[in-house]
Amino acid sequence: KAQQARDERLRKRAAEDEAFEKKCASGWRIVIDCGFESLMTDREARSSSQQIMYCYGANRRAEAPARLLVVGLCGRQAAALGNVSGVESWRGAAVDERPLEDVFPDRSSLVYLTAESETVLETVDAATTYVIGGFVDRNRHKGATHAKALQLGVRTARLPIGDGDEIVLGKEASRVLAVNHVFELMVRAQSSDWAAAAECLPGRKKAAEK
Repeated sequence: KAQQARDERLRKRAAEDEAFEKKCASGWRIVIDCGFESLMTDREARSSSQQIMYCYGANRRAEAPARLLVVGLCGRQAAALGNVSGVESWRGAAVDERPLEDVFPDRSSLVYLTAESETVLETVDAATTYVIGGFVDRNRHKGATHAKALQLGVRTARLPIGDGDEIVLGKEASRVLAVNHVFELMVRAQSSDWAAAAECLPGRKKAAEK
């Protein structure tokens, strides 16, 4: 009986994995760019790896998951991620050690999400590949992702966060979001509006209810 129950659990898990992979294959793509390792301390590198792991968890829970691609993953981040989450067993996701510019020689379909962009991302487009900077810097290197996008000739956009935008944060909340929060916002926005998507943000970020 114990063996039967174990076999049944394995069959159920395999069916869930297959269904998840099918959803991912028909979904759009989000890239996490880990090409900023030199800007981070060891602790920040570990923290960013944990946030990438949270991205995968959010994708598994998502109603409409994305195709997750992690690029430029090497060094301390790769070691931390391998130790923590068994990245090699991830479903519906891929990891590439090469930098973003090598993985995407044609960058016409890319949009880099960066707070400094003058373009507000109003709707999520399934034909676009969105790039999130996969690093933690405690706001020491402001504008690093924007500068990289400009250097590579990649279009940029910022999330609709701020006064007059669809996502309003608390007055004391930092506008800098963790990688996993940006990722989950994007995944949720594919199947709902921004205000509903923002429910995934931690309470300390949200504006007080009117």
